[in-house]
Amino acid sequence: MISKDKTVDVLFRTRIVSMVGTLSLFLDKELGYTWRRASLVSSKAQRQGVNHARRIREWILTYLRHHELPFHRLGQGRWTALEDEDVAHEIKLRLPERAMGRYIKASDVVEVVASPEFQGILREKGLNKPSISERTARRWLAGLGWRYGKMKKGMYIDGHEREDVVEYRRGFVSRWKEYERRFQEWDNDGNELPRPTGFPIADRLIPVTHDESTFYQNDQRNTAWTHSSDKPMPRPKGNGQSIMVSDFLTSEWGHLQDDDE
Repeated sequence: MISKDKTVDVLFRTRIVSMVGTLSLFLDKELGYTWRRASLVSSKAQRQGVNHARRIREWILTYLRHHELPFHRLGQGRWTALEDEDVAHEIKLRLPERAMGRYIKASDVVEVVASPEFQGILREKGLNKPSISERTARRWLAGLGWRYGKMKKGMYIDGHEREDVVEYRRGFVSRWKEYERRFQEWDNDGNELPRPTGFPIADRLIPVTHDESTFYQNDQRNTAWTHSSDKPMPRPKGNGQSIMVSDFLTSEWGHLQDDDE
């Protein structure tokens, strides 16, 4: 037994002894110890307390569920399956296949690891990793060179500084200033301000604004897992087709309506 093997690391052997002791006390029907009581007695035997007793229970449950022993990493770096080059390479191959044009998610890594094919590779390596959490998956993605954040855009040569476009903007601003002198205005509290003078009533202008909710064909999320080797890709310049829900508003008449609607 590992608990009697003197060549095994002392700290690891002590953990195994505490696990075996707890199970022996708990399974002894004559003692009638509860699960918690048995772990506490085993902990006290090692001059430890309640926290150590909880750790003992965690070690036992982890072994029963996943067949993982409580090895320690004192004086060592944290080892992960990704340190095996074949395992890391296999994940890199399978992730793009699983994504199929959509965004990479941590759950994709979880499903790759749990797949029968990948489990077969792990068994060949002598690794026992039936599943991983999404937290571990995010750490693995980072270890494989993926980064989560806003996606960069490729560069476009835009025409907003063309001479005809600049000229159009200037004409629009000039026309707006002309119309603005004839606007009827209200302050932020809804009080009517002095009406414009020097114009016939028929020439007074009332701005009509609108509020809208628009859903575009090319709406996309702005954050995703991207690999450090990925190059920014141009996206569709336009927003594409859209569905818009609009409401036209005026300060004087409120919502504009079509008949009784």
